[in-house]
Amino acid sequence: MAGCAGVAIHLLPRIACAATAIVLPSAADQRQFSVYYKGSRIGAHTILYSSATGETQVSTRISLLVKAAFFTMFRFSHSSTEIWRDGQLMSLRSETVEHGETLRVDGVATPQGFRVVSKGGPFIAPAATLTSNSLWTPAVLEQTTLVDAQYGGIIGVSARKFADEQIVIAGRQIAVTRYTLITPYLAGSIWYDEKNLWVRGEFERDGSHIQYQLDL
Repeated sequence: MAGCAGVAIHLLPRIACAATAIVLPSAADQRQFSVYYKGSRIGAHTILYSSATGETQVSTRISLLVKAAFFTMFRFSHSSTEIWRDGQLMSLRSETVEHGETLRVDGVATPQGFRVVSKGGPFIAPAATLTSNSLWTPAVLEQTTLVDAQYGGIIGVSARKFADEQIVIAGRQIAVTRYTLITPYLAGSIWYDEKNLWVRGEFERDGSHIQYQLDL
């Protein structure tokens, strides 16, 4: 899956539009998605926002568990905290546990760029970087690379606008824009509403189809 996505990244056209400003949502716009696999809920993906002294903290929490009978087939957890100021990422701290291995990623803005330290070693990303957790803003779809908040390093990303649509969430029909998205870890579709808030997702990861449904 990762190899195929890596090749396909170079084949998709870029989104043909002006750069989207990174507008940080407020606490009232926090997101919680239930994650489904084969019709069963396997966990949640939550994004929380809080602001103080001119900075915004964006916290991401992901917890997934797939069982078959009495056996655990897949377990994944991720937590990260990002600090943003004036639309720019100032710091990142994350911890991911997958297949029993714990990975940590730390990043901080420096005069040379955004410095990231992970298992793979330190590196400098562009100062205006976003992370793989930045799906909360459609500006992430205009990037060509992202800081990998889960495993460290840099990953490629490619997206294009698919269609303007009407979808139903919690019994209410809303106008949304659907985009296709490819990274080395997942490929699929992501939807944003008219306020540029993430409202739905359908992805393929490691050959498995997962759905994100917004909890209201």
